[in-house]
Amino acid sequence: MRSACDLSRALVFLLTLAVAAFVGTVLPAKSVEFKRAADVALQLTWSAPETGRKPVIKASVQADAGQEMIHSSNTVLARRWAMTRARLEAEAAWLNSCARGACRDPRAATWSNVVALVKSVRPLQRPALVQSLFSSTIEYVNDSAGDDHWANPLSTLLLGAGDCEDHVLLKRAVLISAGYREADMQLLILHTASGTGHMALQVKAGQTLVLDNRYRYPVSERTMTGDTLAAIATDRGYYLVR
Repeated sequence: MRSACDLSRALVFLLTLAVAAFVGTVLPAKSVEFKRAADVALQLTWSAPETGRKPVIKASVQADAGQEMIHSSNTVLARRWAMTRARLEAEAAWLNSCARGACRDPRAATWSNVVALVKSVRPLQRPALVQSLFSSTIEYVNDSAGDDHWANPLSTLLLGAGDCEDHVLLKRAVLISAGYREADMQLLILHTASGTGHMALQVKAGQTLVLDNRYRYPVSERTMTGDTLAAIATDRGYYLVR
């Protein structure tokens, strides 16, 4: 058992070095940004929508039961998510076409190399590998004041830096390219204990994992403390906690 564990650590280390070589440099892992970690004890179930009504997600956040998450399309973040998804799908289609030999853009080759590394491990290990790799190669950098831009995943990978939204979108896109279903992932929009907005990625991979740039490895949603869930963004849309 010990030798298998050591081999797993060695594999992650070698893959991290390989990704760093593709990106161009090893950037320092981000230091802890917030004083307290997140607590998202989140349980989601879809209710059957009534005729003429949008689907409702019923959720419990931390110890509070009975909260509802209502579909939203007219808030700033809901509109941003809709526009961002369109950009992500367009970029993914282009990268897929390049992977099939339709282009020889070196940027697409870098992406393909990273995806190949993630695919080299078993599906249930891929979220942990993605979290570990990007903790080592993608630096945390805030957007300029007043310019909260959600960058395309390829841009974040090539730049080697981004804020929490950029980290989430990159991890999500790589996991989709590596075979994960979009429906098995959702963006968690959080308010931290200090009152700061934050985003993390929740993934169903045998168990529910949270990939958060504040941590080097995936964490359980039930081991995080201090944050409040404000909304989620999924393949079905954007939902606010009521």
